Amino acid sequence: MLLNFTIENWMSFRDEASLSTISSLERRHGGTRANLPGFRSKKVLPVVALYGGNASGKTSVFKALAALSEMVLRDCGVDGLLPVRPFSLDDESPLKPTVFDITFLAGKNTYRLVVEATRHAVKYESLEILKEKGVVEVYERDASSDGFFNYNEGYFRSSTHVFFAAASTRSNQLFLQSGFAQNVTELEEPYRWFSDTLELVGVESQAWSFATALSKSDDFLVYAADALSRMDTGVCGLAGESADMGSLPPDARLLKRASELKENETMTVVIDRMPGDYGFEMFLVKGGSRPDVQRLRTVHRGPDGKEHTLSIGMESSGTQRLMGLLPMLFDLSGASGSTGSKVFVVDELDRCLHTMLTSNLVESFLAKCGPQTRKQILFTTHDLLLMDQSLLRRDEMFIAQRGSDGRSELVGLSEFDGIRFDKDLIRSYLDGRFGGIPMLDEVAANG
Repeated sequence: MLLNFTIENWMSFRDEASLSTISSLERRHGGTRANLPGFRSKKVLPVVALYGGNASGKTSVFKALAALSEMVLRDCGVDGLLPVRPFSLDDESPLKPTVFDITFLAGKNTYRLVVEATRHAVKYESLEILKEKGVVEVYERDASSDGFFNYNEGYFRSSTHVFFAAASTRSNQLFLQSGFAQNVTELEEPYRWFSDTLELVGVESQAWSFATALSKSDDFLVYAADALSRMDTGVCGLAGESADMGSLPPDARLLKRASELKENETMTVVIDRMPGDYGFEMFLVKGGSRPDVQRLRTVHRGPDGKEHTLSIGMESSGTQRLMGLLPMLFDLSGASGSTGSKVFVVDELDRCLHTMLTSNLVESFLAKCGPQTRKQILFTTHDLLLMDQSLLRRDEMFIAQRGSDGRSELVGLSEFDGIRFDKDLIRSYLDGRFGGIPMLDEVAANG
């Protein structure tokens, strides 16, 4: 679970800004909170909704998590640049490192990873385990102190191996990434949190996330067809239409891989057919002596009572966006059989979706949450009908707002005094009490 994420000098956030999922003392919807192992007095929120006007900084928070995850999971190469984007509206910030400070629960341990980096190098990095009574330092690395590297000899089994891995970590690498790649096994748990637990769902990832889920589980196709039908998309099923290898993109590597699939292997191929966000086709290729290629089609029932198939690219933007969310819903519903931890971070959850559908998605997830929950959804949204205290707690709602000087900040609704449980939050938000709304220029608005 994600417990806290703090950024500084990142995109529109010049100053420190934090998003915390540790619950306040508010009692409303207390049963949905999760226990935090090793901390008797702390509870974790299953949901965080981030509101704000356009260009307020909401997506910047999403991109910050994506950048940190990329730094942990991928080696950018000897001369590669790190995915760091400092605040650029003054002369000093571009010269300073960007700061990422994340606290997360992996297994039964609460880790805190701090990274300070420029595009060219990691300036500082530390990993520690937080406990109710104290902190266990795992390692600390400070490039400003002649390559200073300190590690907890009692934590690592082989000091020689750790020292060698640290010495071979380049300046544009995280030791968490490099050490794991060099089989420092004590780093596997925090590394796996980024690779296996954290799931980022962007606004343009619908085709690939659906395709990935399709290739991982045979049950997903049945679930997806049923879900699309239940959610009033007009789709009553999904079907495969026989195709040949010539329908696949003329990519030599892809065709070679498809032809070498074994009997029980399946691969999914996505083709962008039309300009814009949503035009695509999807193929399933099953291995064998002769690969079986199926073009995925949606099934509709017409006024003649017969079933008709359409290409996925012909579906509405809302249906295609929903298809991108189905892998997440498959996991959260329990239909996937997965009982492990998951943190889904969704940019613009409500994009192209009716507000009743978005509310239902959140409400259905919260209905399954409790003290032993190890799943979370953090999302950005413009859907004000989700700003409802009968659905969400005040500490589950944050506002991103940008000042006239271009600086963004994050403010939790629980920080505002005098908000009663029966308060109309939407009215207060639109009146500008919480900030985070567009400050429209009257002349521009009127043309």
